Amino acid sequence: MRIHLVNPSDTSFGIGVITPRWLYVLAAATPVGYGDPVITDETLEQIQPELIERGDVMGIGIHTGNALRGMQVGRMARERGASVVYGGIHATLYPEEAFELGGADAVVKGDGDVVWAKVIADLALGTAQRIYDGGRVSGEQFLPARWDLAPRDRYMWASVQTVRGCPKHCSFCSVWRTDGQKPRQRTTDVVIEEIVQLRRLGFRFIALADDNFYPVTLTDIQLAEKQGNAHRVGELLAMRAERFELMEKLAKLPSDMVFFTQITMEAGEDTQFLDAMRKARIKGALVGVESVTAEGLKSVFKEFNSAGADLATRLSTFKEHGVHVLGSFIFGLPSDRKDTFAATTVLAKQAGLTFAQFVMMTPFPGTVDFDRWEKSMNGNVLMWTEFRLLAIG
Repeated sequence: MRIHLVNPSDTSFGIGVITPRWLYVLAAATPVGYGDPVITDETLEQIQPELIERGDVMGIGIHTGNALRGMQVGRMARERGASVVYGGIHATLYPEEAFELGGADAVVKGDGDVVWAKVIADLALGTAQRIYDGGRVSGEQFLPARWDLAPRDRYMWASVQTVRGCPKHCSFCSVWRTDGQKPRQRTTDVVIEEIVQLRRLGFRFIALADDNFYPVTLTDIQLAEKQGNAHRVGELLAMRAERFELMEKLAKLPSDMVFFTQITMEAGEDTQFLDAMRKARIKGALVGVESVTAEGLKSVFKEFNSAGADLATRLSTFKEHGVHVLGSFIFGLPSDRKDTFAATTVLAKQAGLTFAQFVMMTPFPGTVDFDRWEKSMNGNVLMWTEFRLLAIG
């Protein structure tokens, strides 16, 4: 019995931008008695069906964008006699689709770090459950990835996760529903050990693939102090101290290493944090700007962001302290008007963004925006089904 782990994709490019970290974490979670798992990242190359034999186990991770391809791969593996298990964001939110469309034997909801070994053992014994709930494991339970199984010359960036979960609740995002709003941080030494391993394997560029690298804001601490919640203040200060400890240790790594992450705009008011990022060679960060107007930010539950002139000031602070910003903007919000496009472009230039990306508002399944859209359909099942298929594809 062999274990297969598949990151599905309709298109293979031969080279990937960032390592799909979950593949190598589940490889680490696979009991050694089954040997090294067969890993297939279809962004590099398509899966080879002939490698799948009766009695094998295949784990497939899906998000909405690759769900249809993942289910196609699952059906193929099932036809060849393998047991098929789905996990990932889409399977967590819509587990029944994996059974209806993907030929699933089982579905894992939530984190797979701990539960994956049990899934394999149950399948081997013929006692598998239909749905496993991996929950939200603590930072101490996060597994370091099996990077020794990754091809060393086919990814531009490696990825290491330092914190899982985001305290925000943006309407277009499903992360806070799947990973939770309570940040779960890994210990600093474990993170550094994994990064050192990657450097020894030849990786110089590392994406700190966190839901939010800035999980504790100055406002969070001030609010807890104002409430007289000493316990909460202590928790927040400890998390903040761990962030600085991590960045201090990153700064001591080889000077040719470069880090990138994603972060909320609130870090722009915390110049001490930005200076620590610069020293740690976290040279860039994706910042979700979304909208340049207060009305637009309110519509996506992101009123903690700045708007207008304050927005330009806050974003320019990143660059002033040595952190380049990839600003992400959303077009198609309810508050957008004809002049929104020009106003957004002007402000992006004023803020001195190094890069900018402009995306269309898409109510992906699992988000508040999707829930709103679904309710607005007033029972129009046909249109809802067509949109779901469009979103998945």
